[in-house]
Amino acid sequence: MGLSAEATVSQTTAASGEGARISQRLESARQVVESRFLEAGDVLSRAVDGVSALIAGLDSMRGNLDADTVSSTTADLARAAESLKSLPDSLGARRERVSELVKFGDRLGACIEEMRQHLAYLRVFAINIKITSGGIAAAGPEFAIFAQEIYDCIDLGRTQLDAFAGELAGLDHTLRGALTHEHELARDCVALLPAVPDALTASAGAIADHHAKIAQVATSVASLARDVQKKVGSGLAALQIGDITRQRIEHVQAGLKYLDDSAEIAALDAEPRARAHAFVHRLLGAQLVATAEDFHRDVSRIGQNVIGMAADATELLRLRDLASGQTDGKDTNFLRNLEGNVGQALELVGDMTAGEQAAEDVSRSAAVSARDLSERIAGIQNIRADVQMMALNTTLKCSRIGETGKPLGVIAIELRQHAIHLEKSAAHTTSALEGLFNAAEALGQREAAQGDEDGKAAAAANVLSDAVTRIGKAGDGVETALTAVARQGAEVVEMLRRASQRFDFHKQIGSVLDAAANQLLDMAGDDHIETGDIAPALRPLSDKLAKQYTMAQEREVHRALTEGLGEAAVEVEAAQVVEDDDLLF
Repeated sequence: MGLSAEATVSQTTAASGEGARISQRLESARQVVESRFLEAGDVLSRAVDGVSALIAGLDSMRGNLDADTVSSTTADLARAAESLKSLPDSLGARRERVSELVKFGDRLGACIEEMRQHLAYLRVFAINIKITSGGIAAAGPEFAIFAQEIYDCIDLGRTQLDAFAGELAGLDHTLRGALTHEHELARDCVALLPAVPDALTASAGAIADHHAKIAQVATSVASLARDVQKKVGSGLAALQIGDITRQRIEHVQAGLKYLDDSAEIAALDAEPRARAHAFVHRLLGAQLVATAEDFHRDVSRIGQNVIGMAADATELLRLRDLASGQTDGKDTNFLRNLEGNVGQALELVGDMTAGEQAAEDVSRSAAVSARDLSERIAGIQNIRADVQMMALNTTLKCSRIGETGKPLGVIAIELRQHAIHLEKSAAHTTSALEGLFNAAEALGQREAAQGDEDGKAAAAANVLSDAVTRIGKAGDGVETALTAVARQGAEVVEMLRRASQRFDFHKQIGSVLDAAANQLLDMAGDDHIETGDIAPALRPLSDKLAKQYTMAQEREVHRALTEGLGEAAVEVEAAQVVEDDDLLF
């Protein structure tokens, strides 16, 4: 018996030391609970904010492209597309008119060269008269003076003709520049029509489809939002297991300390004292088993919620890309592409409108130039009349001086003939100028008559400008919303993904609880412990433990194992009890 008593004392001492080590391990677990569960709570809070930002961003996208904007923009783009399709017809007719003006300019150029040649001949004949008259004594100085007058008149005609040629060159440059611009517009039409109006028509339909897609996405987002809210609520509720577990660990640690400090149990003999220790170890082990079971169950809920929220956040990001027009991994913004198409159409309409204005300017300039040039031609025709009159007078004078005047008469006849040629060239020039003037007037009148068509182009420009403004504003709003949520949304997904890997509570805390519970139960030994003779010594410790419990399950476990102690004080004032189990379910 003596050896048995010594062995019992040794076992009790060893159990006390093992209990201290268990308490230390539980303290480590308790500290992990405090840090990890605070961190998990912060992750869930940030996740809630991130998901809310994603949802708000999608709502903002839907608001930036509301039904009214969609309806008005769709109608405007359809009208603008029809206006663009009709532009080539008016452009072709105008190009023909401008080309006709250029042809008249070419005719005038040929007429100028012809008149210049005739004036050159007249000048030569005037010089010949002066030279020939010098060799005829009977002619006297009168013919030389007369020839000089003819020469001066012809020289004035050349000056007039040079000025005419200069003005015509300026007009020709203007006309050819206008024709080049018309050809460039024609090439633009070939390149952009009907592709641009067709793209506008397609864009009009795409806007409506896109708006419907956003509305559909919004419905999906609302459903996902509700799921996220449920998961967050469940996750936050489950996080209470951290505080519950911390308190229950502290209660077990307190029980181990109460056991070491219990004077009643210490006063027992070795064998009863060993049974008292075993009973308390079993009671505390049972409390840890119940604590671990609750912990594992609720921690699994946290993990599932975190993983579920990560999946929901990923889906929200996919819906965000869908709503912005990004598909198949391509980072393209639907509204920006649409804005580009409309901008291209607007540039084409602008070019057309500029062409219309240029045609009006050319017609006005050509008409003014034709009038001015007609006045110069009238001056040249007057010179022709003067030359013919002088040539006729020369012929008459030559006939008076007889045979010696015949050479002068021949030259005078040639002078009259070339003056007639000059008259014909001047008439051709006048006819060409009239044609130029009429063509210019016709172009101007056509542009005026095309007021409705021009109005269509101007209206198309206004419509497209308004559409670009609305689409640009919507695009800016969408991009702002996307920029605001994209980074945060991606961070939420990554944060939750890491959290699902980092918060391995089963390994970090649950395994410690399991091991400590098994150690306490192993230290307790047999399931049945006789407590009849040690109940008085156990009752104070039992009462002390019962008063510190804050969870209903703790009291139930305690009551189940301490019923054999008799009238143990296991009741606690209801006001002092926090029914955490009720908070969980």
